Amino acid sequence: MKAATRRKVSYVVKLCNEEQTHCLGVNSLAIDTSNCNAKTDNAEGGVLYSAGRDGIVASWDLHMDFKRNTDEKWRLDGETKAGALPKTTCKAFSQMHTDWVNDIVLCEQGTCVVSASSDRTIKLWKPYSDTPRAAHTIGYHTDYAKCLTYASKPGWVASGGLDRRINIWDIEKSEAALTIDAGMLHNTSSKCSIYALAVNTTGSILASGSPEKVVRLWDPKSGKRISKLTGHTDNIRALLISEDGQYILSGSSDSTIKLWSVKAQRCLTTYETHPDSVWSLYSNHPELKTFYSGSRDGLVNKTEITGQTLAEGDSECIGLFREDSGVLKIAALEDAYVWTATSSSSINRWLSVPSIESRQVLPRSEFNPEIPSSALIKLPPAKSAYSPQVADAFVASDQITMYAGSVLSIPISYQDDDLDNEDSLTPLRTAPDYVIPGKPGITSHLILHNRRHLLTKDTNGEITMWDLTKCIQVKNFGKRDLEDVASEVNSLESFPAWCSIDTKIGAITVQLHEFNCFDCEMYADEVELPDNYQVREDQRLNLGKWVIANLFEKFIEQEMKNESEGNARYGDDQPDRPESVKSRTVQTPGEDKSTPEPVPTVPSISIPPPPPNVNVDEPKFPRLAVTTNAVDQSPFLPSSPQAAQFAGPFTAPPSSNPQSDYFSGAHHTPARRESSVQLPPPAALPTSPTSPTSGNFMNRLKNLSVKAKLSRVPTNELPGNELLAPTTSTTSISASTTPTEDTTQLQQPQPSPQAQNATLNGSSGEAKPSDETKLKDIEESKSESYTPPHLEDFPPLEIPSSTMIIVAEESAEASTGIDLYRGTVGSVGEDAGTIIDVAPSWLLSYLLYNKTPPKETVKLTFVLKPATGSSLDELPGGPNNRLLANRVLRVRKLIQYISEKLSIEDGSLELLCGDTVLTPTMTLAAIKQHILKTSGDIPLCYRLKEPVIVNE
Repeated sequence: MKAATRRKVSYVVKLCNEEQTHCLGVNSLAIDTSNCNAKTDNAEGGVLYSAGRDGIVASWDLHMDFKRNTDEKWRLDGETKAGALPKTTCKAFSQMHTDWVNDIVLCEQGTCVVSASSDRTIKLWKPYSDTPRAAHTIGYHTDYAKCLTYASKPGWVASGGLDRRINIWDIEKSEAALTIDAGMLHNTSSKCSIYALAVNTTGSILASGSPEKVVRLWDPKSGKRISKLTGHTDNIRALLISEDGQYILSGSSDSTIKLWSVKAQRCLTTYETHPDSVWSLYSNHPELKTFYSGSRDGLVNKTEITGQTLAEGDSECIGLFREDSGVLKIAALEDAYVWTATSSSSINRWLSVPSIESRQVLPRSEFNPEIPSSALIKLPPAKSAYSPQVADAFVASDQITMYAGSVLSIPISYQDDDLDNEDSLTPLRTAPDYVIPGKPGITSHLILHNRRHLLTKDTNGEITMWDLTKCIQVKNFGKRDLEDVASEVNSLESFPAWCSIDTKIGAITVQLHEFNCFDCEMYADEVELPDNYQVREDQRLNLGKWVIANLFEKFIEQEMKNESEGNARYGDDQPDRPESVKSRTVQTPGEDKSTPEPVPTVPSISIPPPPPNVNVDEPKFPRLAVTTNAVDQSPFLPSSPQAAQFAGPFTAPPSSNPQSDYFSGAHHTPARRESSVQLPPPAALPTSPTSPTSGNFMNRLKNLSVKAKLSRVPTNELPGNELLAPTTSTTSISASTTPTEDTTQLQQPQPSPQAQNATLNGSSGEAKPSDETKLKDIEESKSESYTPPHLEDFPPLEIPSSTMIIVAEESAEASTGIDLYRGTVGSVGEDAGTIIDVAPSWLLSYLLYNKTPPKETVKLTFVLKPATGSSLDELPGGPNNRLLANRVLRVRKLIQYISEKLSIEDGSLELLCGDTVLTPTMTLAAIKQHILKTSGDIPLCYRLKEPVIVNE
């Protein structure tokens, strides 16, 4: 049985004026020279595409001069190579993914860009279409998507991932045409993750590389395995295949590059030109006679083969340059320039060298220097595909892998055994020709005790403080230790977590989950507010509600407008709400859903008849996978004419079966709490347990909380509850109210079951509502219209309109989530229909009905007694009087309580925990966490303040 999927809401905190460049390492590159906009034979053009660990896909204008040759193809102008080039500029910049982008390929003559990411999605972007910022998800893997390859003639893209699957995607139809499960061939499926793919232009043969150490050949039409090429002794990280499909180049973590004959199914030669793992290969030669290779130590070599065929020609290898980190991807423009993708956020452009023939006729220049012997290796010709066999005795036994079917696959090295590979090549170039600069990205973070501020450390070592509610940068502390800065700025506060932070893309992503996003309450006077905002005494603020209401302000406005227009058109009984809202209902605690309610009883919502062959119980897929506005310069739009071009699904389907959502009582655990807005369950399948307030004895036992256990106290303690504040209202956590005043009661735990049940409800003198009362409330709520939260109930909060908002689906089966929606604070109103379709039920319940999942108030027990040496009397109940109060209760409320009981002016009292004098604004939770630092009751002592002596 699959685990339930959950949907989370996230928003990204970053500087609004950030420069458009990568902030983390670059994983992939692709270069396009096919689209030069010119009417003559001369044009300025060239576009470089880059994909990074920050989830960004960017394009860069190279501004190079091209000429049209006789075959109507654009070739780099020879004068460009000798002259200075203009600065590379950013053409487009898009946050396409929420995790690393591992690979990109250009399709359909550069008009399409397909990306594969660790967020499991395969996305398609058409930068030259009528809607150049539109992109969508064409499919997904069940684990990281690692590599891509493109067959130009049939027009399909293949993707491989750590899920051991190869998916072949039809670009026109935007759907998977074929799936190959490489893990089904062997029991060692963990070694079958796909790290490299290559296909010839006709799409007749597909090659894959994996930790299995073999190159597997597949038939893309049937998905059947053709053969395997054995000989490597480590993971195969890079593959190239000639246009005619006759030859394959493979780069491996065993530090070798092998040239294979597909017809003979044997290795022709092994290039041992790298001293470390080979991570990347690149060639724009149809027969692979010239190729570039990059390794983990940063070395990039250019290998050129002369002669009529690969198997007959001599070869030479030139060490071009060395990067500071491993080379993940190489892109080259003819024999002139080479771009590299490394763990740096910057992209380096290096000068290449002319071909062997051109070097003899071209004059010496920076582009065509004299190549020293230390940077050049002459390689012997490869063996013929059908040369005589090599005797087995000449092959070392430890070189044969467990998959090797013949020793012919492992040719003898052409280098001497005592040759030191690390000194075999000295790179020709020492500095790049040009750099596309990157910026620092966030690598680590620390949430402060106040739960509003976050400290981050970037790749330059600088520490910065951010405000998670205002989505702004607060202060930069320079290059310091993160823990040292935290010890300086942290205060003695203690609040529960209301969000989680993710910085894997180099930016702050604040993730909101149903189980805790409404848990954090603090006093409004602790938050930085405008001077003209009047804070009520002891006004409390729920951080999650405050932030969510402001993030989705325009969404609420649009939905209220839609409802009012629908009521005017159809009457109050049938408001014209979005279809997905019509199929949902609001659930309140205690409702028994073992039998689904008839459709007419849904609160002011009607369910339209389903189309033919559609299961009503199945959740509908979102209309669009990703959206944003033009402010972000992102290739995403909530809706576009381009979307009509794609017939396939716009996003990945849910990774497991949907689970019904419902409100329930204390039996909810934080990890599996369900939401308040839900799809109706199937009629024949009860989907929820019995209400905990029903007459089931076992359910009552299950729902005894910690507070009930704490209420077992000695019988000599005084019964009853005492109010700390003059108000008579009590704190009661419900689905529709949020306390804005401190109405916390001080309670003495009671031993009786009635008192225990009252304590669970947060009130001592009020009985728990009966099932009949709750059912009556439910029926009354079903006639309600939208009742969203009002921003007037919260302090003002200005969140930048460019702040990105993401809705993603995650499940226990997958390591990362899949994006269902991407937009900004400024675009959520325009995207209201999409948000309705994909937003989690708990979010819609709060935004449209101001209802939140039921949550018990966390309370702490403490003891009040006079301080040692104090002449003050004891409180009623004696020295062992154990009291119970909300964890956010402040010290000054306790002082007021003591003053009332002892008839003493509260300004003359002070409270202590141990030897520490407590400040009036400190809460019980802060005392327990930062001063007491142990479990159990909090021992508090009171005494008169010592008089202040003024020296005359």
